[in-house]
Amino acid sequence: MVTTLVTVATGLLVAAAVLDRFSLRVVALVAVAAALPDVDAVLAVLHPGLHNAALHNVWLPFIAGGLLTSRRVGLRERLGNDETRLAWAMVLAYTVAVAFDLFNVESAAVLWPLHDRFFAVYGQLAYSTTEGLRFTFFELQFGGGELLPKAGRGTVAGGYVVPSPFVTGDGRTMRAVLVNAGWELLVALVAVAVVGLRLVDQTRGES
Repeated sequence: MVTTLVTVATGLLVAAAVLDRFSLRVVALVAVAAALPDVDAVLAVLHPGLHNAALHNVWLPFIAGGLLTSRRVGLRERLGNDETRLAWAMVLAYTVAVAFDLFNVESAAVLWPLHDRFFAVYGQLAYSTTEGLRFTFFELQFGGGELLPKAGRGTVAGGYVVPSPFVTGDGRTMRAVLVNAGWELLVALVAVAVVGLRLVDQTRGES
């Protein structure tokens, strides 16, 4: 499972790439947006199936994007170009954070609450001298097969629940993992370096 630190680091890399103006305020807001999907782990206290469901659906970024593009709402005119770009960066950071669990065996209920199935997109792209090119991310099935490729079969109301580090229920020691693999540490370090350079560059430009 990808840790919150990695989703925040990736969100900050996205912000560093798409935003012209960069500041500690931008870093804080984008970091909050990238970490927000994992808050549904806390909501598992209310119902265990809410983890990777309540805040891991596609509807929230769709609604946010719709509000930002709606001329009737007029957020772009109210916020201005810089704040609108920041808002889009936050939406992107949030979406990437959700995608980390969707493109992972941990899975996410991206259609919740309209559909209670957890989905996971995973597979392999490889070449073998005996089997040729293998691409197993998308496997079409008909007659009541999976709605999405590699879909999990659990439901929010049923027995499939992604384990939460905050709720164990059996007396075990609880822990929150910040870095779970070497590549995750690399992403975090790259994010620190890129964000730091952007902040220094922005400070020099304003002085």
